Parts: sequence; structure tokens; C-alpha cells
Amino acid sequence: MQRYFIGATLGNDPHTEGLFKANRIARLGGIPGHILAPSDSLHSLLTAVKSQQPSHIGLSYRLSPDKAVAAFTAALHALEENGLLRGAGGEGRRIAFGALPESIDRLRALESSLPVSVEFFSQERPPLERAKQVLRYFQLEDSVARRITAELKEELCPPGITMLDQMAEEIISSEAWRNEPGLQKPSQAAITSLTRRFQESELPCLRTHFGIPSDSIQPTVEGIRQLAEAGAVDEMSLGSSDLSQRFFGEPEAFATRKNDGGVPYKTADDLKTLFEATRRGNFPGIKPYAHVRDLCAFVDICLDAGMLRGAHQAVPLFWFNELDGRGPLTLHESLVEHKETVALLAKRGIPVEMNDPNHWSSRWAHDTIVVADYALITAMMRQCNVADMIFQFQLNKPAETGDFADLAKMGAALELITAMKGSARIWRETRAGIEHFSPHPDTAKRQLARTTLLQMMLEPHMIHLVSYCEATHAATVEDIVESAQIVRSATRLFQKHAPDLQPFKDHDAVLERKAFLVREATVLLEAIARLHPRYESCLLSQSAAFLADPDTLARAVQKQYMAAPGLVHPDYPYPRLVTRPSQYGFFDVYKEDGGKPLTEAERLSFVEGEII
Repeated sequence: MQRYFIGATLGNDPHTEGLFKANRIARLGGIPGHILAPSDSLHSLLTAVKSQQPSHIGLSYRLSPDKAVAAFTAALHALEENGLLRGAGGEGRRIAFGALPESIDRLRALESSLPVSVEFFSQERPPLERAKQVLRYFQLEDSVARRITAELKEELCPPGITMLDQMAEEIISSEAWRNEPGLQKPSQAAITSLTRRFQESELPCLRTHFGIPSDSIQPTVEGIRQLAEAGAVDEMSLGSSDLSQRFFGEPEAFATRKNDGGVPYKTADDLKTLFEATRRGNFPGIKPYAHVRDLCAFVDICLDAGMLRGAHQAVPLFWFNELDGRGPLTLHESLVEHKETVALLAKRGIPVEMNDPNHWSSRWAHDTIVVADYALITAMMRQCNVADMIFQFQLNKPAETGDFADLAKMGAALELITAMKGSARIWRETRAGIEHFSPHPDTAKRQLARTTLLQMMLEPHMIHLVSYCEATHAATVEDIVESAQIVRSATRLFQKHAPDLQPFKDHDAVLERKAFLVREATVLLEAIARLHPRYESCLLSQSAAFLADPDTLARAVQKQYMAAPGLVHPDYPYPRLVTRPSQYGFFDVYKEDGGKPLTEAERLSFVEGEII
């Protein structure tokens, strides 16, 4: 049986990052492989195993434990029934499964009933230890494993700002954060305007996702009431269930489908009930997650229910469609609909965030792609006449990203945003990546304090609160209240030490990398603009009409100008390149045989040659 690795998420889970990392380690050890596109069925997995006859199969499911256990056992039995757990010569394939710690615990209790032995992976170990476990799974020779470990150690442990570690320890060990008071009711003007709330708040405003998986909305309604009365956050983003995103307005569609996370609102009356739950305490704004179809109609339904006023709305540019399997639309169809939705939100006077760059980071895009995407979403919002643009800067994503790398990447993004925004007001929102957090509560609390201090160096108007517990479970009311207290305590401590911390933004590594990324992103953006049939040479700041065109953006993905290793849709393959972290946690792109990182001009030339 040939040494080959096939990786797949189960149950249409779009989180492929862990599989991509495993595939890269396999390649470093000389084991080829590929990652399948997320799917609702097992057909593509069974077909791939039959045709490729892999020695190693890696499966993952990062959502609810109930679904994880059911999906994984179903996959194993399907492989068994089709005679695919062993190769043609009778050799057993090595099976691995990655999931949340609770999912792994449940499966370990069922281990004796599984048809094959399984290697389980969760986030309980530090990143380097997880990498060593992957090396053992692939059974690489000791000398090869030592070489790869040395290479990965540099990548997984980038140098950072040690002062942040010291301050985070001070915040958590003193437990003074537990005395942090809740938010008070703001002015009436701030209750109906998020940007006014920004201006009135002495600290960055806080928003969080919240939605309790259940057969009804009632647990979420009660949780919202408690959060509002506690003054935990300024804005709640409903953790909308996948069913709500797909089938809102069709209550009968919920009856035969399992809710696998989030609040399952079905009708406009449900939205009104959820909104009314916020009308107490500090009167937080509230908004739902963006849906995957009929977005324009949904905007006015939300406004009629009371939502979005006093809040904002987030709409992706390239995502929530065939690319990530989250929606039924083609890439081009969703680009058109998302542009129409942003224009409608602008017409209704709602601040807009295009939550797009973090999706590229989730798929291990190199830094230039991420920075260029900030310019693309700015161009789109400018063309749609958005007056108040909110930009989310997600730090620690991918998890290997270092402090200096984040400051450089987001600094470059802000430079391009400023050049592209026209007369719009820009508002900075920061957050941590979930993958950054340890499943161990004490460690995760320190990480939350530390990442907040780093985020404050970008002078945010709002912090998207990722609760410290989210490596293991969706945040409860108590988790959110505690996490909000830690974040507010960290922001106050930062304000005391800002003069000592802000100079790190001018570190030589940051300034040099920022200038490099602005230059490289400009090369990419000009190449994308030239795809427009009526392109005329102009300054980048004048190219919004070209960069916001859905036809042009779709072609940019088709031609692999906008590309990422973790984008696994078969119609949009990643070229024969690799992305990996380097010094300081910078993410660059390389040819498969190594060498120096490619410039954008070199990458685009390579891609053009591949397509031809």
C-alpha cells in the first residue's frame, strides 16, 4: 500500500485548517496527499479512498460532540462496509480523527466498539506537541522526525513581546479582573447608533457571538436577558444556527433536520422576541449572522424586528457559497448578492463590516492575500456608498502568527484601507482567533488577557470578544461575563502602559514587513484590476470601480490570483505552491521545492504558467 494521506472534514464542516497542517507535515516527510472539499455526504471520501488507496486517512469534525460522534462512527462503518479500512494486501490503514476535547473523550469511551484503532487529536496539547503527535501518526523515521520538529519549532514559537506576557500574568494572577463592573445604560442616541456608542465609551466597545443550540430560541432569549442585565457587552451577534442561515422563513424545514449549533430562529416573530430580550440593562445592540441566501430581504426583516439599529451587519465578500460549502450559491451569484446587500445596508444607514480577510487566514493564505483583501472589501464598501466602514482585524490567525507579524499585517491593511476609503469613516474592530486558545481554563484566561493587550496596540473602537472557553465549548452566559471582565481589565491596564507598548509598532521588523506587504498587495491589486474589461491605468486609490466588480472578483479566484491552500473546492484548485510561516510568524508563499519566498510578481507569473 502506497504511503499517501487523505484528509476530510465530516458533516460539511468547513474547518479544514488542522487537516491542512497535517498534510503539510506529511509532505515534509515525503508523504503525498490531499484534502477533500467539505461535503454533507461520504461519497467523495469513499471514492477517494478507493482510487488513491491511501495508507493514512485523517478525518475531523470541530462542531458539537453529539454530531462528531455520530459522523465519525458513521464514516468508520461506511469505510468498513465498503472494504476500505484495509488495503488490497490486507494492510490496515492508519485512521486519525481530530475534534473538540469533549468529542474525543466520548469516542475514547466507545473505542472498544469501533471497527479499527484510531489516533485521536484534540487541542489539549501545545502546538509543538500536537505536531510531534502528527509525526508519530505518520510513522516517520527518527532522523526525519527530528529534522521536521526542528523546522516546525521555529514556525510554532515565533519571538514576541515579552512585556505582554508579564502584564497578562499580572491581570490574571491578581484576580482583580473579577471586580470589573458591568456596562451601564448609554445615552438614547448610543442605544440607536453603534458609532455613537463607540464615541461615548471610555473603553473599546465589546461584542460577542451568542446562541444556545436547542430546539427552540428560549434558552438564547433567557441568556440574552442575563447578559443585558449584567452589562456584559455592547453588541450581541446572534450565533445563528446553520438551519436559520439556510432555511429562515421555512419553519417546516427545521422539523426534519438536526440543529448542530446556534440559536434556531425560524420566523420574524422569533427575531422580535430575541430583540426584546436586549431591552434592559445596558440595552446592547443585536444583529444576526449573515445568511447564505436572500440577504437583501432579510435586512428589512431584521430592521422591522428592531435588530441592526444600534448595531451593524457583517457580510462576507468571497464566502458563504460554493467555496466553503456554507451556502447554495455559486461564487459569482454570491458576489452579486453580497454587493446588493452592502448597498442596501448603506442606504438604510447601517454600519457595514465585510468579514472576509479572516476566512482567507483560516485557509492559510499568505499575508499578501489577506492584506489585499482588506483593500478589496474597502473598494466594495466605497462603491456601495457605505458611510461607516467597520474593519475586523483578527489577530493570532493562523495560530502560528507572531506579535510583530500581526502588527505589520494589520498596519499594512490599515494603510491600504485609508488610501481606498474615500470619504467614509473607518472604525477598527479587533479579535483573537479561536485556534489561539488552550483548552485549559487558566492558560486560556492568560491568553485572552495577552491577546487583548496586543489588540489594543491597534487602537480598536470595538473588540470582538472570543471567550476563553471557546477551545472546548460555545460560551455560556457565565463564560461571557467572565471573559468580558478580563478584557475590560486588560484594556484599562493597557491604557496605563500605552507609552511603553506603542513603540513596538515601530519595531524595525514591523516597519520593514509593513512596507513590504503594502508593495506586494499593490502588485496583486493592480493585477486584479487589470482583469476588468474596461480597465484604465490609474492610482490604486482610484481603482475601486474595477476592484468591486463581481465579474472581476470571480475571475480573480478562477485565475488563482486570490487563492489559499485550505480552499479545497475542486473547481478552484490551489497551484503547486506552499504557504508557511517564517521568521516572526510571517506567512509567505513558496514553490513546492522550497527556496526563497515568492514575490507577488513571481507568484502571479507562476500561476499564469500553471493555468496555461
